[in-house]
Amino acid sequence: GILVGVASVIAMMALGEGAKGAMQEQLKSMGSNLLSIRGGSASFHGAAQGSGAVARFTFSDVDDIASLQSFVKSATGVVTGNARIVYGNNNWSSSLTGVGFDYGVMRSVIPVLGRWFTLDEIVQREKVAIIGVTVVKELFGGSNPLGKTVKINRINFQIIGIAPAKGFSGPQDEDDVVIIPATTAMYRVLGKDYLSGIFVEVTSTALIEKAKSEIGALIIKKHRLKEDDESFNIRDMTEMQKMLSSTTQTMSLLLGSIAAISLLVGGIGIMNIMLVSVTERTREIGLRKAIGARKNDIMMQFLVESVGLTVCGGFIGVLAGIGISLVLSFFAGWAVKTSLLSVVLAAAFSALIGIFFGLWPAKKAAELKPLEALRYE
Repeated sequence: GILVGVASVIAMMALGEGAKGAMQEQLKSMGSNLLSIRGGSASFHGAAQGSGAVARFTFSDVDDIASLQSFVKSATGVVTGNARIVYGNNNWSSSLTGVGFDYGVMRSVIPVLGRWFTLDEIVQREKVAIIGVTVVKELFGGSNPLGKTVKINRINFQIIGIAPAKGFSGPQDEDDVVIIPATTAMYRVLGKDYLSGIFVEVTSTALIEKAKSEIGALIIKKHRLKEDDESFNIRDMTEMQKMLSSTTQTMSLLLGSIAAISLLVGGIGIMNIMLVSVTERTREIGLRKAIGARKNDIMMQFLVESVGLTVCGGFIGVLAGIGISLVLSFFAGWAVKTSLLSVVLAAAFSALIGIFFGLWPAKKAAELKPLEALRYE
């Protein structure tokens, strides 16, 4: 129980810290002055309210937001969907993202190999695509995909670039993506006449709140919405970091509960083992007392044995936890971070469990009377 409890804590804390670090790095790469505008469902007692419940943005909204040049550096629309990509005998399902011209710099996805879209390609709805490294691996193996033609949802596209590796964001593989012009995605592939959202780069972090207020007012006025309407939302990176922290805290609480149960079970097991040991060594205890051992000496002996058992279990649990976290990180796709604090806490808790659950058996052993103990068969 001690081993399982400590191993689970070490493994999950390492994975949790690794995931948190990966997400924070991605948020940093996006920039602290980035706003995300999405349509959100207005509801009443949990039910969406008919037509207009979700604000639908168009390129006109992007242009209007971009015109607020006193605090908006750039704005770009995005449209999302699913893609089935076929190359030769290979096929792969991925996420599809249609983007505007400024998206590459704004989200740090300018290709490491190849190039970004031109303005003409976006305006002309050209069938060109940039793919993530996961898609490259699945469809092309080790060969160079640049200039090759693939079918995306049964439409021929030319590969013009490979997006930089991003890794995982939680369970989402950020490299499993196909990026095409937003116009192409809307009118040629997905059959949409509206955007999934808008990204806005604010000129400085000091103007974030002002930008959110002004952009919100602009959308409300243009779409004729009420002030308290929930048909859209504007989030900045600070809010996303708070959401991340909240998720991490919830996960930590859950893992802590599981670990507490495992350690409790392990502690009860240690107590039972020590009680059996006291019974089996009754004559030994009587002999020690007969030759001068005090109550404290007997009690300390059994406490040391109890703590030794739990600390050994904790040490093996730490090693097992590190090993498990490395194996899981291989499948999860992000680096693990085993902190010194988690190891120290695991060792400390193991010792405390040994003291707490070893106290009763140790006290029972110390209170045995020498004559009765020596007569015990």
